[in-house]
Amino acid sequence: MCEALGVDRLNSWSRVNCVHNGLYEYFLKYVLHKKEDRDDSIYKVTGGISHDIIERFYTEELAYEKMAEEFDEGWMMAFDIADLKFVRGDGARNNSIATKYYYDLKNFFETHEKITDHIDIEKFVTVKVGDEYYQGYIDALVTDENGNYTILDWKTSSIYKGDKAKNECGQLVMYSLALHQMGIPFEKIKIAWNFLKYQCVTVQSKKGVKKVREIERFELGEKLQANAKMWLKEFGYEENMLEYLDKLAQTNDITCLPPEVQEKYELHDCYVYVDLTPELIQYWENFIINTMKMIRDKEATYAELKAAGKYDEADKLWWEDEESLKKQSYYLTNLCGYSTKLYKPLKAYLDAQDAKKNEDILGTKKNQDEEYDIDNLDWLNDL
Repeated sequence: MCEALGVDRLNSWSRVNCVHNGLYEYFLKYVLHKKEDRDDSIYKVTGGISHDIIERFYTEELAYEKMAEEFDEGWMMAFDIADLKFVRGDGARNNSIATKYYYDLKNFFETHEKITDHIDIEKFVTVKVGDEYYQGYIDALVTDENGNYTILDWKTSSIYKGDKAKNECGQLVMYSLALHQMGIPFEKIKIAWNFLKYQCVTVQSKKGVKKVREIERFELGEKLQANAKMWLKEFGYEENMLEYLDKLAQTNDITCLPPEVQEKYELHDCYVYVDLTPELIQYWENFIINTMKMIRDKEATYAELKAAGKYDEADKLWWEDEESLKKQSYYLTNLCGYSTKLYKPLKAYLDAQDAKKNEDILGTKKNQDEEYDIDNLDWLNDL
């Protein structure tokens, strides 16, 4: 395909996004082609398991009632047997996150609302942005009877709302450009995520005003306590109110409530849409173009420095500054596939933090060949 398009490589959103997760990670992965040396993070694995289950369901390889069972099996392999981690080095915090995460996703697979419009799973697309070509797979491309398209991404992360959503929708916008270049008008295209860990819950006030709330599945019962209490009182269930509220908190299931109270709620999968405005499209086009230009420039400079024998300077070209490392510290210590043996700027940053923590005014560093102990994340509290 590269030869047909007259380019040296087909890029991807992963390549663009990698730069902003960690510039040195991009260097290790795409320039040096280094194999990741940490494989104990569970996030990518459980995300992959979830995507695979959904894909097999919509391609009719897996029955609806088998989805939760499949998730259980995948979870057991990843968490119980392989001992993969949400948080490296903090057992209590890791187990707390795992308990909530497991409940959220298991509940999704038990209650998922099947999409009834036409749906294409893992739709392959190519797109030209600036002078570069990109390829990718749309998780789900949904087409309704009026010829409207929704580019849908399944997410197992925390929910994006407001500015956070606009700042995270670059991949979806890129795919909208791909559809547009296929002849589909932007006004016929929507972009959205389905956040698997959440439910959209419509609650109603006594005055009949309805409000939609996005609630993480494991805390549904807790979040609805005040509203449920109001309706239980309204319908004359004061005598048994505490029993109902306790069941709601324990089960996260509104079916434990009296039928007339249940009718005051609507529960749906959690879809978050971002308006595909001309301004948003232009912003992400510029972002992709500028990022790729920066990458190309650095790759060229790196090659020149190496050719001149300036190996240390060539390596330092990819180092992030302290502020960037601080901002991405959670990702780099818990999700990144490279340890500090390979991720030199992170090791230097952690060494500096360790020196400050111990009031080492000389800034004595550990041996460069020694793996930094990131199993203890107490230093994060000081940042």
